[in-house]
Amino acid sequence: MEITSGQLGLVRAISESGSLARAAWVLGISAPAVSQQIARMEDEIGAAVVERGARGTRLTELGELLAAHAVRVGAALDETKDAVAGYLGEHSLRLRIGAFPSAAVNLLPEALTALRYRHPDVELSITELLSDSGPDQVASGELDIAITASYGQRLSCEPNVRLEHLCADPIRVVLPDDHRLADRSDDEAVAMSDLGQDVWACGVAGRPARSQLEAAAARSGVTVRKTFQTESYDVAQALTSSGVAVAFVPEIALVRAKRTRTRRLIPELDRDIYVALPSTTDHVALATELLTLLRKGERPVR
Repeated sequence: MEITSGQLGLVRAISESGSLARAAWVLGISAPAVSQQIARMEDEIGAAVVERGARGTRLTELGELLAAHAVRVGAALDETKDAVAGYLGEHSLRLRIGAFPSAAVNLLPEALTALRYRHPDVELSITELLSDSGPDQVASGELDIAITASYGQRLSCEPNVRLEHLCADPIRVVLPDDHRLADRSDDEAVAMSDLGQDVWACGVAGRPARSQLEAAAARSGVTVRKTFQTESYDVAQALTSSGVAVAFVPEIALVRAKRTRTRRLIPELDRDIYVALPSTTDHVALATELLTLLRKGERPVR
């Protein structure tokens, strides 16, 4: 047995109006339609809801019970509608953003400036993330939008999240300026196979950036033995600037550190940058607007 909110509303209308005809008028339907719906409801329940007599129609004891529940259900539905309306109003100018560090520094500022210009009262918050953790936090409702990255792996996300590709970000090799390969011309690439004896400043073992690098090294016949492990590209470039390591850094994370040289890498590697946002953005319209602004500001990276 299934009782719908529509059926409860019909019983409530009969209770409050006192007759089938007046209930029909309140609901904007015909009296025969009310009678048919009540008959169908009684068949489904297996008991009488209204009692018809010489003095008119009244609710049975079961009908009165249903009418009482209808009042509570109606109040709950009204409260729900008010809550949704309040949520949409309260949070219409709120945007909770997540981004990994190099995206926060190099991709977000221009878009956020434009967003604040369009919406001076926007309430922004920004959370620093690991490169691949954004989709999960959007799925859980902690964030409204997140910039995330894929290092050659397929990103997975919950059904309530969609991923929009923003750009490809090529990986460069950063060399100390006294490195044996640093005197090559700026447009000359460096082969990973020529770096097998160097100390590498690269990501933490098991993280996507490191896994991508190790897979490419293996294809080039190189075994990664000596490393400084860091999740910060700024730290990696600082180590290169000091002359103790070579680093592998995405284009947008380059800081052009002193005493370093940046070269293209063979084999070519890149990370793909995505924007994660709810699959339905009716309640966070600013998320879609920020995505549009990010697309306008995306930079050519090849």
